[in-house]
Formats: sequence, C-alpha cells, structure tokens
Amino acid sequence: MTSAFFTTNDGDIVLRTGTEPDSKQDFRVHKFILSLASPVFKDMFAFPQPPDQTLHAQHQLPIVDIPDPPKVLDMILRFIYPGVEPPKITEPQTLTALLLTADKYNITSIYPALRENLKTFLPLRSLWVYIIACRFGFLEEKKQAAKLMTSSGFLYLSDPGDIQLISSTDLFRLVQFVQEREYDGRIRIESHLDPLYLENTTSCEHCEKDAQDYYYYLEKEVERAFVTDPCVGSKDLFAVLDRIPDPPPGCDPLPRSGDWYYQVEDQDGFRCPLQPMTIRRKLADIAEGLCRRNEELLQRFFGKGTGNV
Repeated sequence: MTSAFFTTNDGDIVLRTGTEPDSKQDFRVHKFILSLASPVFKDMFAFPQPPDQTLHAQHQLPIVDIPDPPKVLDMILRFIYPGVEPPKITEPQTLTALLLTADKYNITSIYPALRENLKTFLPLRSLWVYIIACRFGFLEEKKQAAKLMTSSGFLYLSDPGDIQLISSTDLFRLVQFVQEREYDGRIRIESHLDPLYLENTTSCEHCEKDAQDYYYYLEKEVERAFVTDPCVGSKDLFAVLDRIPDPPPGCDPLPRSGDWYYQVEDQDGFRCPLQPMTIRRKLADIAEGLCRRNEELLQRFFGKGTGNV
C-alpha cells in the first residue's frame, strides 16, 4: 500500500515501513529533503546501492525498508517537509514514539515543535513529561514538570513502559524533591496557622474571642490546596476562605489608613486574629513563602548540568 500523502511524482526513493506483509506502507520521498533533515538518512543514501536492489513495481525506484510504524513515519515526514502542516499530537504514546524515532535518525530540527507539544501535557501528565524530558535532555521542561509534580502524581503513568526511559538517579531525585517540598510546605503552613504553633495569638487581646477552631479548619484547607497544587498562589488561598465556616466576629478597631495594614510592625501592638486583613495577610505570607521555597528547591535539585541522562 502506498501512502496517500507522500506520492509526489518527482520523489526519487521509496521508504517502506511496517513489519508484517499486510501492514507495509510505501512513502515516495526525496533523498535531498531527508538528507537535510537527518544525518542518518544522508549516510544511508551515500552508500552505493546494490545492483539487484528491489525496485518499486509502480515507480521503478529503489526501496529502503525501515522498521518504524507507518503512522510514526508519516508524522515525522509531515514535520520535516516544507509547506506541510505539522500533525496534531494528542496522545502521550504518540509523542514518545515521535521523539524516539527523531532521536534514532538524529532529526533534531523537529525537537522545538515536539517540546512545545510536550508542555501541553502539563500539569495532568507531569510525571510522564518529567520522564521524557530527562530522556531527551530537555532541562526547561524537566524543571517545569518537577515544579508541578505532586506526591499523588507518582501513582499514574500513561504507559508503564515509560519508566524504562528514565534513570533511577533522575527518578529518585524527583521523589526527594517532592517529599522535601511537601514537608517544608506543611511546616510553613503550620507555623502560620496551626493553633499549637500560634499559642496565645489565637485569642484577641481586645475582644478576647478565640480563633482556635477557625484556624484549625483554615490550616487543613490550605494544606489540602498546597498538596493538590504546589504552585498555589495568594488568590487560590483566598478562595479557600469560601470553603470553611466564617470566623466569629472580631473586635472593631478604629478606622485606619490602608498603609497601616501593610506595616511590618503595628505601632500600638494591635492584634486581632479574627480580622479579615490579619487572615489574608497570613495567607499571602504563606503563598509567597511556598513559591520562594519551591524555586530554591528546584534550583538545588534541577540546576544546570542535570538535563541529560
């Protein structure tokens, strides 16, 4: 069977793919284009062809048998041929096959497009993206996948065979990173919200109302939000306030300017853990700290020099 797309009349060689007789497919292509895209094809075509080489029955052109699946070769050719729209990639297995084939033939010119496709699988396929990025030395995508990785993400892989593409060193590094980030994040959240850490500050010195129960529920919801999304921001944490019971009303301070709420030290020592601005300030501090620590750990675990396997 001949490929319906690559049947140009001026093609000067036929690539035949497939391993079974009924699955073989022919692609009439150009040596020049393939040689420009792939040093492997260039070297292959440079060898003198044997005089008894099989010729294509219809086109009377030399046939080169290659073991790659027809679908994969078709997509590779669509990437390297000028004026042809690149294929859309929606399945992780397809992208894996394309990268492995491009790597085998050293077709590096399509890597940028494949890397952009790889990013579209974040954050739902963070572990798989990390594995692929490690295998092909994509440092930027490797760090992006690690940044979005969660502890529950280790339970899922599109294809169990993908685990063979990563070294034990890189996989262990990811596990260490996620565990340390989650541990540090929980400690930071506790230090801002856990009643046991806050001690006497859960009671207002003015209205004497206690906020212990409120901060307990708030802590659990913030922790859940962080574990689900390690890149959680202030707005995401503010949304947590809608998922817990409202705090008891705190005392009513005298009117103050907006600048007062952002001062590092309150001049009169005014404190009320039940004031909305107090709560929001705690959440903003938590989000900022989590983000900063995430970047620090990324740099420590996945800094320069760790992109290749």
